[in-house]
Amino acid sequence: MKALYIILGIILFIILLLSVKVRITVHSEKGIDLSIRWLFLKFNVLPKDENKKKKPKKKKKKKPEKEKPKDEKVPEPKEKKDNIFKRFYKNNGVGGVVELVQKLAAALGGMFRGIARAFTFEELYISLLVGGSDSADTAVKYGKTCSAVYPAMGLITDTMRVKKYSLDISPDFIEGKSSARLHTQISVRPRKLINAVIAFGFRVLFKVVIKFLKGSKAKKPEAAEE
Repeated sequence: MKALYIILGIILFIILLLSVKVRITVHSEKGIDLSIRWLFLKFNVLPKDENKKKKPKKKKKKKPEKEKPKDEKVPEPKEKKDNIFKRFYKNNGVGGVVELVQKLAAALGGMFRGIARAFTFEELYISLLVGGSDSADTAVKYGKTCSAVYPAMGLITDTMRVKKYSLDISPDFIEGKSSARLHTQISVRPRKLINAVIAFGFRVLFKVVIKFLKGSKAKKPEAAEE
């Protein structure tokens, strides 16, 4: 019993660890700063430390090629067996292939939806300054930017969980400069990502792989009529 309690305690501890949020912070103004934090650990991914120089790779010496013996016999070509995909196509036709692809696409869609639901935008702040060569060019570029960015922001807020967000787009009619600033913090629980991948694996196994293997079996020859 003690061994069972220890195993259950370890499993529970791993589940608790995987339930702790991983926070990804991205800040972009003059450059891109990217950091990842989990528990008390923090990793600065960008900018990379330029002081660390890459070690030069040693060139491998080419080994002299061995001469092939002249009296080698050419192996006879083996008979090609039917490919498993060809067998499935022969047995099920176009309809069977289309049905299999549809089930795989549905499983992939479910996985991506599960992954998307696992992420949460804790903060999402975007500031854009749009400029052009003159006032008319600035107005045109400003209109195009608004027509592209606002629907994209609406799609993000509708399909994903966003707690705090702000979008500011302004035209620069005086200096005609363009700039962009972004600050976002994304959190994700690793457990939810693993659940989405496991669910995808089970869907593919039972709805796609097993059906594919059954459909690709070679058909037995019909028994001769007596």
